[in-house]
Amino acid sequence: MGAQAFTVYDMLVRGAALAPDAPALIQGPREWSFRQLRERADSLATGLAGLGLSKGDRICVLAQNDAAYVDLYGACARQGLVAYPINWRLTAPEVERVLERAAPKMLVADASTLPVVGDWPRTQRAVAHWYQLGEAPAPGFTPLSTLYRDGPLPPVEDVSGDDPFAVISTAAVDAIPRGAVLTHANVITASLVVAASLGFTDADRYLLALPLFHVTALGNLVAHLHAGGACVLVARYDAEEAVRLIDAHRITHVSDFPPVLSNLLDAADKLGSKLSSLKHVSGLDAPPTIQRLHDQTPAQFWTGFGQSETSGFVSIQRVRDKPGAAGKPIAVCRVRLVDDYDRDVPVGTAGEIVVRGPVVFQATSVSPTSPPTPCATAGITPGTWAGSTTTAGSTTSAASPRRSSSSRAARTCIRPRSRR
Repeated sequence: MGAQAFTVYDMLVRGAALAPDAPALIQGPREWSFRQLRERADSLATGLAGLGLSKGDRICVLAQNDAAYVDLYGACARQGLVAYPINWRLTAPEVERVLERAAPKMLVADASTLPVVGDWPRTQRAVAHWYQLGEAPAPGFTPLSTLYRDGPLPPVEDVSGDDPFAVISTAAVDAIPRGAVLTHANVITASLVVAASLGFTDADRYLLALPLFHVTALGNLVAHLHAGGACVLVARYDAEEAVRLIDAHRITHVSDFPPVLSNLLDAADKLGSKLSSLKHVSGLDAPPTIQRLHDQTPAQFWTGFGQSETSGFVSIQRVRDKPGAAGKPIAVCRVRLVDDYDRDVPVGTAGEIVVRGPVVFQATSVSPTSPPTPCATAGITPGTWAGSTTTAGSTTSAASPRRSSSSRAARTCIRPRSRR
């Protein structure tokens, strides 16, 4: 491992060294410290290594949020395995197509996803290992808890910042959701940007209610742990439960995609809560809902532009600073608005947002043995950029006529108000 490497597992080790007994993760009545979070990742990594899994192997996760899900991310980071979370809202045929593309060595499910994958240990012979969260596994599955092993730990794998950490699903351009390969450096850099922008500290607590297959949930999990804060995890979002948890744990940050915030504010009104601990709500929402948040709580709403391929935000701002805008580019990105020939467009002209910086994904995942497609390779040579095309609400990928074949293209047509 090079002296310049810093991985997601290094972040866990750092947290355990700096504040070993501080709370890191909370789920229901259970609480784990930073030391325990590292120990759980180490213990699970021992079991995964015992299965013969090695650096670069993929583990698909089709499950709702759980502490063991977080452990899997940590164990994968330690051993150089690649976490491949799958959207549990997909249908069985859709999940099957994702599985074919992912080509994992192992799949982890839970009780909620068994209707989709229950028979697959018998029919999907290409996947060697089938595990389930919980203690009452279905036929063909083994409890994941059996992989937490005591005793001598395997050596920490030689993992660099440029090695893949997770594959996060993005737009389905050929009926199968593509996977954005995010490296350790992508995720660590994005976490530092978000923590600095919003000012996270070890006093903050995050409601981890968005699903962990989503880049926003993963990014904020890492950002808050990196800042020394705690994450309060729920299997899936329920507005009234969220209000109770915010008040009980003094939660300071919530992520929002409609109708999360409007439902939260309705539930707070019903339960008589002022959400007095809430400082930050980040994401997207309608102006009236954001105004209602500002009127009824002490929280600020943060918005911006980003996607899975950029590890989260590439621009961010408080809505109050410039209503209707998406913020200024983050400190580690260059952002341009160009036409089909990579020429900067004038103010008021629709164009393509292109991004370059260390948060840009490494590649589009096809399978572990297949090279990335030309339009999905990372911008690893000078002068290449990444972006995303949106037309009438649908996202597709394409290469601009004069863009190198090693660049990614995704177009978002917008009309800038100014070039400030």
